[in-house]
Amino acid sequence: MKRIAKFLILLFLLFLPLSGLAQESYDRWHRMSPREKEDIWRNYQRWQKLPPKEKEHLREEWNRWQSLPQDRRDRLRERFDSLRQLPPQERREWQDKFEQRHRLSPEDERELRNRLNRNRPKRR
Repeated sequence: MKRIAKFLILLFLLFLPLSGLAQESYDRWHRMSPREKEDIWRNYQRWQKLPPKEKEHLREEWNRWQSLPQDRRDRLRERFDSLRQLPPQERREWQDKFEQRHRLSPEDERELRNRLNRNRPKRR
């Protein structure tokens, strides 16, 4: 009987932190505004509708983000927030600059297209 009592007490002590975590997330959910809850629900529905390859890609992106050092994440988040707060015209200018820097030259574009066409199965 003493063994069973000790076992139950040990089991209770092991599950105590889990109940605290559950309570914390429950409290956090109830403190959210209806708008925040609606956003979470909409994102969840979008996630459910994604094809498996897209889900895998997003998981990889999330893992890459999580593996960055905290200070690097903070700097990237600050840059993102500052760009989001720009007026639409200025934001568009920054996007154009980015696209120009990352655009392929005509030769590189042709080479990539040829490489892709070589690997494509021929139609009959």
